[in-house]
Order: sequence, then C-alpha cells, then structure tokens
Amino acid sequence: MAFTVWLVSEGEHHPEECEDGDIFEFLTGGVLAVHYARPGRWSDYYQPARWTRVAAAPNHQPGEPANQDVGPDFD
Repeated sequence: MAFTVWLVSEGEHHPEECEDGDIFEFLTGGVLAVHYARPGRWSDYYQPARWTRVAAAPNHQPGEPANQDVGPDFD
C-alpha cells in the first residue's frame, strides 16, 4: 500500500487503496487529485466534501510516486 484515501459516499467513509506508482496531490480549495499509473485509468478529482483523509507510506510524498529508494528494508 502506497497510500489510502478515505472517501465519503452516502454518509459512510470507505478506504480506497492506491498503488506505489499512483500520485496524490492537494489542489486549490481542498480538492484532492489522484492520478493512477495503471494504463486506461483516468485521474480522479474529489471535492473537499468527498474525502476525509489520506494516509501515505513515509516514502510516498504528495505529487510524486512512491520512492522505492527510501524507507525500511523488509525481508
């Protein structure tokens, strides 16, 4: 898991898992943009009322894919 976005739908919060190559960024006015690395999948833009939280791995900064050169080694 590179990052998770909690979306609001019909009053309920549900997490959406994103991959290492996906990118999230915060735009003007609190809009959350999620750009997917998978071919054929378009970017999603969520207005502030549609998302509540983004949790990212320490090596996954906004506006960039996950940096595989940073972080702990897992065996």
